[in-house]
Amino acid sequence: MPTFLLVLVFGYLPLWTHCDVCEEDEVKVLLLQTQVRIEPSTPSLKPLGHSFYSTDPARSAAWWLRYSSSQPLPAASQSLLDVVGLAEAEEASAVQVRDSEGPAGQLYFLKVPSWRSPQNLTMADFVKAAEMSWASVMTRHQLYSPWTDFHVGHKMKTMKPRQFQEDDVPYQYYIPDPDLSRGWRIIRAYVPNTTWTVEWLAEFYDSEKEELNEAWQTKDPDHCRGQDDRDKRDTWWKSTFGVANASLARDFAIRVLGAAPAGQPFPWPPRPDCLAAQWVTLPYDGEEWRALQMHFVENPVYSCTLHDLPELLRHQREFVRSHPDCINSFMLNSLVLETRSLDPFIRRLAATSTPHFVFKVSDVYALIFSFPGNEMVTLQIRSQHVSVVSPKPVRLTARFPKLKSPKTALFAHN
Repeated sequence: MPTFLLVLVFGYLPLWTHCDVCEEDEVKVLLLQTQVRIEPSTPSLKPLGHSFYSTDPARSAAWWLRYSSSQPLPAASQSLLDVVGLAEAEEASAVQVRDSEGPAGQLYFLKVPSWRSPQNLTMADFVKAAEMSWASVMTRHQLYSPWTDFHVGHKMKTMKPRQFQEDDVPYQYYIPDPDLSRGWRIIRAYVPNTTWTVEWLAEFYDSEKEELNEAWQTKDPDHCRGQDDRDKRDTWWKSTFGVANASLARDFAIRVLGAAPAGQPFPWPPRPDCLAAQWVTLPYDGEEWRALQMHFVENPVYSCTLHDLPELLRHQREFVRSHPDCINSFMLNSLVLETRSLDPFIRRLAATSTPHFVFKVSDVYALIFSFPGNEMVTLQIRSQHVSVVSPKPVRLTARFPKLKSPKTALFAHN
C-alpha cells in the first residue's frame, strides 16, 4: 500500500475512536497527510562526468583522446560545463567521451595551486605516488595498487586497444575467475599526471577484446572476489573510490544521496587477507541499468609506493579541520552529477553535520562535499535551483587573480 494511503487510513483512527479529538489535532493530521502526499521521491542524480586534479592537464586529456573514443571540448564548445575550479585553474583541458550511441560523460583536468600540509605534502606528491605505484604493477612487482581503487569504470566500447599496441603503452589485462566472470575481461590503465586510473570491462561478445595484447595479461588481483552482476550496465557504469570504511561510505550514500545498496562482491565483514567493498546505485529517473554505481573499496592486501592512501586521508582531514571555509585541489577530484534542486541534498548534509559548499558557477549552482570519515570521496552536484542557502563564489585555499577570459586562455592549447 502506498505511504500516503497508509497515512490516510491510520491517520484517521484517532478520529474514529475518540469523539472528543480537538480541532487542532485534526488539522495536524490533515497537514501530515498533505505533507506525505506531496513529498517527492528521491531526487534523480544524472551523471555528467568527472573532474580531476592534474599536474599536466593537456597531457592527461591527450591520453584520453589517443586511447579512448573521446573528442576534445574546446573553450567555444556549447557543451562545456563550468565545473568548480575551471575558472580558477592555471591550466585546464576537457574531453567528451563518446560511444556509438552518443556522449558518455565529460572529463575535466584542472591544475590549481595546491595546499601544502604540515608534513610538506601537496597534491603533486600524491600524483607521483599514484604514478610510481602503478609502475610497480606494470613491472610485475605486485598485481595491484590501492591507488588503482580510484577509477572510472567504462565498457570496453570506449577503449582503443590498437593505439595502445601501436604506442607500446602498458596496461593491465586479466581474466576473472571463469566460473564467475562469464567471459569478461578487465583492462586497467593509469591516467597520466593524476591519481586516477580507468577500468574497461570487456564482455564476451565484445570483438575489441581480440585486439588485447596478451603480453600485458596478469593473474586476477581481486582477492576473494565472488559472484557479482555487471551485465546490463551503461557505457560509463561506475565510479570507484578507495576508502577507509566502506560500510560508512555506503550508509552515507544511502542517507544523503538516496542511493540503493547494490551488493558486496567480496567477503563481508572485511577480512585482513581480502579486499572488501560496498556498492550502491544512485537514484535515476530512467531505466535502472543506466543508473550510475558508486563502489567503495577497502584494500588491506596491496601496498603503495612513496605515499599511501592513509596518508592522503590524513592530508584531507587536516585540511578540512584547518580550512573550514574553502576547498583544496584534491576536492577537484570529484564525481559530477546533476539534479533538479540542491535543496534536498543540502538539508540532508546539514542534518548529518557534513561540511559542504554551495558555489555560484556561471549560471549554475554547485554543491560540493566530501564523505565524512572517507574524505577521499568528493561529489559535485549541479543544479539550476537552490533556495535554502545563499550561494557564494568559489574559494580555493591559494589566492590568485582570476583570468579575464578564463576559458579562452586555459583552452588555448586544444
